Parts: sequence; structure tokens; C-alpha cells
Amino acid sequence: MKQPSYDWVLFDLDETLLDFPVAQALEQTLQIYGVTPSAPKMAQYHELNHRLWQQYNSGEIDATHLQQTRFSLFAEQVDVAPMAMNDTFLQQIIALSMPLEGVVETLEALLQGQVRMGIITNGFSLPQRGRLSKLGWDDWFEPLIISDEVNVTKPAAAIFQHALELMGQPSPARVLMVGDNPKTDIAGAAAQGLATCWYNPARQQVACEATHEIHHFAHLFAIVLGQ
Repeated sequence: MKQPSYDWVLFDLDETLLDFPVAQALEQTLQIYGVTPSAPKMAQYHELNHRLWQQYNSGEIDATHLQQTRFSLFAEQVDVAPMAMNDTFLQQIIALSMPLEGVVETLEALLQGQVRMGIITNGFSLPQRGRLSKLGWDDWFEPLIISDEVNVTKPAAAIFQHALELMGQPSPARVLMVGDNPKTDIAGAAAQGLATCWYNPARQQVACEATHEIHHFAHLFAIVLGQ
């Protein structure tokens, strides 16, 4: 068997390996609690949620603050705890989320090729671990680094350095970071010397200095195996 071009592949999770069905999960959650939101209320929620995620990714707030705050607008309408509504939403994410096109076949081929794989995700522990468990992927990725659990988010240097430590300090050039976000995934990894692969299925025309760029996930196999 041909030697892989990379010894390790680190993946982002949301919108790289799995979809993140926010709209459907939110709709189901509001139905469960009997909330019928107005258009202005929905717009207010999306604005608040976007702002909270920006603050979380820049380290201004922690995961608990984000989760307690984002559903406060709806929770007060029906007199429930915002965190209870948030937990229901995350359970809906687990139930509805599916692998993206070409992901399962590619991951199975990489495993067969004995490529070591890990995940670095800016997400919350419950839905990230829950979705991997649902799919039977628990043993596929080591390390599994979730920002919620290590209190640092991509693109901070510390989260990539933490990954390299858990991997036994391989040469960064032999580690490939695969993700859909030019800033958090690609720029963050590149700053630590890792090779990068931008997964860009929508063919976005934005600045992204990646080692590789793919538009179909299945193309990753040839990059990693040097074919």
C-alpha cells in the first residue's frame, strides 16, 4: 500500500463531516414548547444568537452563558427555563443531523488505509458527542477535542497545540486540518504549521490560503493517500 501523504487528518465537525440542521431543530423545539414566534421575534433571536456566537468564538463569553442567553426570548414567553429549551434544541440537533455527501465512504476508506483521524470542533459537548455516538463513530477519532470541554476555541493557537500534544507531537507538516471555515479551521491551523484542506462545496470566492481545496468530500482520499 502506498504511504499516505499525511500521517494524521484532523477534521472540523459541523458543515465538514456532519450537517448542522439549525432551522429544523429550532422549529421542532419551538413546537414542543408551544411557541409560535412572530417574524420580528425570530429576527431578534437570530441576531442575538449570531452575536453570542461571535463573542463565544472570540473568548468573550463561555458556553454556559451562550446557551442560557440565546433562548431567553422564547423561554420567557412560555415560562420555562432557557437552559431546558436549549437542551431540547441540542437533542433535536442530534436526532436530525446527518453526514454530508461522500463523508461516510471517505472516512471508511481512510480508516482502511490506517490513517489516524481526529476532530477539533468549536461546539458543545452534548450534540458533538451525541451525534458521533448515534452514528457509531465513537472510536473513529482520537483525539476528539471540543471547545466546550477545553475552554478554548479555534482559531486560537492553544487548541491546535493541545491536539498536537495529544497526538504525541507529530511534525505539523504531516498533519492535515480539513474544514469549511477559512478563518477558524484553515488560518488557525496554518498558523501552527499544519497542512490544510479547505472543504468548499459552495465554491465560495473568498480569500483562503489553504494547502489544498476540495469541492467534493470524496476528493480528500486522493490528497491524503497521495494518489
